[in-house]
Amino acid sequence: MKPLRVLYIGGTGRTGSTMVDQLLGQFPPYFSGGEMAFFWSRGIEANAICACGDAVRDCPVWSHAIASITEDPDQLAARMVALRKLFRWPHIFAMWVPGFSRARLREIHDIPANAERIYNDVAAEQNVEVFIDSSKEPHYSYILREGSELDLRFLHLVRDPRAVGSSWKRRRAEAGLNSGEFMEQRSSPIASAFYMFSNIVSELFWRSKPDRYAFLRYEDFVADPAHILEVIGDFAGTPIVADAVLDGLSFPIGTMHTSWGNPSRVGRTSITIRQDDAWRTELSRCDMIMLTVLNLPLLLHYGYPIRPSGSRRSTLRSSRLRRADLSKR
Repeated sequence: MKPLRVLYIGGTGRTGSTMVDQLLGQFPPYFSGGEMAFFWSRGIEANAICACGDAVRDCPVWSHAIASITEDPDQLAARMVALRKLFRWPHIFAMWVPGFSRARLREIHDIPANAERIYNDVAAEQNVEVFIDSSKEPHYSYILREGSELDLRFLHLVRDPRAVGSSWKRRRAEAGLNSGEFMEQRSSPIASAFYMFSNIVSELFWRSKPDRYAFLRYEDFVADPAHILEVIGDFAGTPIVADAVLDGLSFPIGTMHTSWGNPSRVGRTSITIRQDDAWRTELSRCDMIMLTVLNLPLLLHYGYPIRPSGSRRSTLRSSRLRRADLSKR
């Protein structure tokens, strides 16, 4: 039996990954799984709400998948969360120490092993060919790639860092939890640090896998969603015909089972595809300057203008990114 194909949407947060995830999930046989890196910590320990409206642990899709692992769900979740702490972003700096990665992957082998069981159960029950995981964290994609038999394809989704920084500043209730919690907020320096780190590490982890890596700017996606979805389908190995479905910018969606992600995933009945340029007026002058200066290397690398009013380059400077750019295929 062929390994299950997993389309992993990677990079950093607030890039529109949940929208891309759920749009793809509307095309059988794709399945919108959401941010599976947080499945145990949020979905089980925090009793998060699935996009269908049920608690993740009560959702018919996820409860069946959890039952495929015989261990008690609460004990299993506690163990998975503890193991995750052994390989988080600070450990990436130690990966170039000889033997570190191999030894650490042996310690946390249960993480990719149980992820693979969950993905395969959903695939079998829902007749899925491509499971979409929008976790974004590049180090989690590395764990899955090196520790499982999954056929992982990495879709590197980026967005103008000033738009990302503006999104991190917005105060928004976490609709996926019943605790009254709000989504995390980040200052411009912190958002910039994560933006630079996550995107650079994404390229480092996947640059040696050109047939498993694709690059996409959010702005290019919303400018021509039907074409980009079809190209993503080719990259993922299962064709998508989207031009007739995406006639206009409002896309009706059916019942989803996205486990974690942006709060808008819960109870969603349609998706509005838009550029969302509110950051151009929302950001203070100080934040605009900080986000531009702190992210300048990647701002230029990804073809974004230094002046917010400017136009992004259609051709990327990096020859490797040009070859992997989905918007040009």
